[in-house]
Amino acid sequence: MKKLVGSFIIFTLFVCSVESPKNEQSIKGIGPIDTLILEPINDSIMKIGMNTFTSKCTSCHTMEYKNSGPDLSNILARRQPEWVMNFLLNQKEMLEKDSISIKTNQKFEGNCNLTITSQEEAFALLEYFRIYQIWLHEFNAK
Repeated sequence: MKKLVGSFIIFTLFVCSVESPKNEQSIKGIGPIDTLILEPINDSIMKIGMNTFTSKCTSCHTMEYKNSGPDLSNILARRQPEWVMNFLLNQKEMLEKDSISIKTNQKFEGNCNLTITSQEEAFALLEYFRIYQIWLHEFNAK
């Protein structure tokens, strides 16, 4: 009986130690981006991101109010930059496995059908989200 209890305790400790990275994944999402070091916002990259948002995202997303998709104006106050990048680059798996994506998706009618072709394109969108968040906070501070 002692061996059974001891085995159970060791198994439980092993499972708990294996589960820890999943908690980290939910903060940073699931995908190729593990860590981002963000430099000051690059205006030319941000403008590419703004154009990408206008051409690929505005049919479902807006800034400041909900559309058929969530409001993205303050996404970086709710999600880590790594999570945003991983969603942009790996949305299918995120919508299947990431608890935050699944819960958010349940509140809206359809799945995000965004097609991002590269990390550079995803980063440009992230730069746009970063500058928009600054604009939003400056506007609300007045």
